[in-house]
Amino acid sequence: MLTFLEFYQTFVSFINYRLYTSINLIYPPKLDIDKDDAGAGLAAYLVQSATEHPALPAPESAENTLPVKDTTKQLETLPSKLATLTTPAEKSADTSTEPAQADEEDLDTFTSADPSSVLPQPTQSTTQITNSLFNGLHVYVSRETPVDALVFLLLSFSVSSLSTDPISGPHPYAETDPRITHQICDRGRLPELIVPGRKYVQPQWVVDSINRGKLLDENEYLPGAELPPHLSPFVEKTAGRYDPEEEVEVGSEEEESEDDEVDEELEHQRLLEAEAAGEVAVEAPKKKKKKKGKKDVVDEEKEAKEMAKIMMSNKNRRLLDAMEYGNRKRKAETEKLQSRKRDLIREERKKKKAKLG
Repeated sequence: MLTFLEFYQTFVSFINYRLYTSINLIYPPKLDIDKDDAGAGLAAYLVQSATEHPALPAPESAENTLPVKDTTKQLETLPSKLATLTTPAEKSADTSTEPAQADEEDLDTFTSADPSSVLPQPTQSTTQITNSLFNGLHVYVSRETPVDALVFLLLSFSVSSLSTDPISGPHPYAETDPRITHQICDRGRLPELIVPGRKYVQPQWVVDSINRGKLLDENEYLPGAELPPHLSPFVEKTAGRYDPEEEVEVGSEEEESEDDEVDEELEHQRLLEAEAAGEVAVEAPKKKKKKKGKKDVVDEEKEAKEMAKIMMSNKNRRLLDAMEYGNRKRKAETEKLQSRKRDLIREERKKKKAKLG
């Protein structure tokens, strides 16, 4: 191998060969030149089964002049050796089935030395994305979209029929065909020809539906509409971290302004009473409201935590300090992002009021 590119090509070719042969397909797949010229992309490759199209016999090679070792005696003793090797393995497999099932049913639970922190617990992955997500849909992919990527995703999740523009794809049909249930377009607006009953979506609808494992509402992905946030499916939700899908409580501006007006009136009245009594009036700093009874509970929890911290060794105390520092930092980042989200929601409300007004 002279360059890394040659090694990478050989490496990927070997992986594709193993994947194709593992599901009994012919590799490399044949290319339909007419479909490829029409812009079919990945749909131009013909996937054929090895059972339906058996491979051609290998050509006769030249005579081998090297000496050949006689292996007849080894082949005669091979069945007995295989029997001795497989018997213990079968016994161990039979004895290990019950503990394995017990381990799958009873998962371990992890506890933390810090009572305020909660460790993530292992869960059995029962919700898996089905490969028949787009089954029953007839999709038409417009030319301005990333056709190759969309064709790959739709075919991977068992779309019933698929056509691209110009007329190509696994099931080629025209854009005006009444069988089409979904049309993917990405020009920022609806196409000029609108077919009644058909749903028009942007390409993100396909990816988000796969990530969620269900077909999402097409009305949120209309061409030209502001798309919902595209979230990564590989990020696990953990306690204390910011979750973009979590709803944030946003008080109305009228309620906040009323609270501020009440506080100002009380402070103004106090200053007038002080002046009438001949005392020096000092404006009190504004304080945030705290719920009654919450301070006592927090003090008790803090004392209990300090007592438990005193009983720890130096190593565990340093570890606890590091964990608490990470939790405080994570909490500050979460609160910062939540405050930004509240500000954005308030701005959207202002814009809507301005449009209605």
